[in-house]
Amino acid sequence: MLGRRLASVAWRNSTRLAVPARWMAEDATAAAGGIPTKLTLNFLAPHQAIMSKSQVDMVIVPGASGAFGVLPGHVPTISELKPGVVEVTKAAGDVAKYFVSSGFAFVHGNSTLDLCTVEAVPLEDLDPSAISSGKSEAESELARATDEVEKAKAQIALDVYTAMSEALNAK
Repeated sequence: MLGRRLASVAWRNSTRLAVPARWMAEDATAAAGGIPTKLTLNFLAPHQAIMSKSQVDMVIVPGASGAFGVLPGHVPTISELKPGVVEVTKAAGDVAKYFVSSGFAFVHGNSTLDLCTVEAVPLEDLDPSAISSGKSEAESELARATDEVEKAKAQIALDVYTAMSEALNAK
């Protein structure tokens, strides 16, 4: 009897809190002028700013937990990037693809996405023969590795070359 009564009270309290919380979120969006139609993208590598304050429709990011798309109004998020392809849709039919080795994605509440990458290369600039030889070399280094540090370095190299190869095959 007591359990049913506590459940009833908890349910009533949760419904009271849910309605005002949603109302406040909708009010904040309306006060800010609604969800923007474009996403502001800052795409950075240590040696250059690939895109700075670019207005885009959507970005697909290779997150550590899986790829995800970012549109205007996306919930604020921080994600580690795994080796893979970043797809930037500037407008309908205008898509730029970049291979990134690693980094972080920061999605802000004001519809801004900051991509901070270690390396970023336009997909068309990747050399299939260099990737194939690099992957073979990484596999042999992994087989020869004797300590944990060498194994980790070789595994990271192999993961990056494998992701580059898969990116070219998916083109």
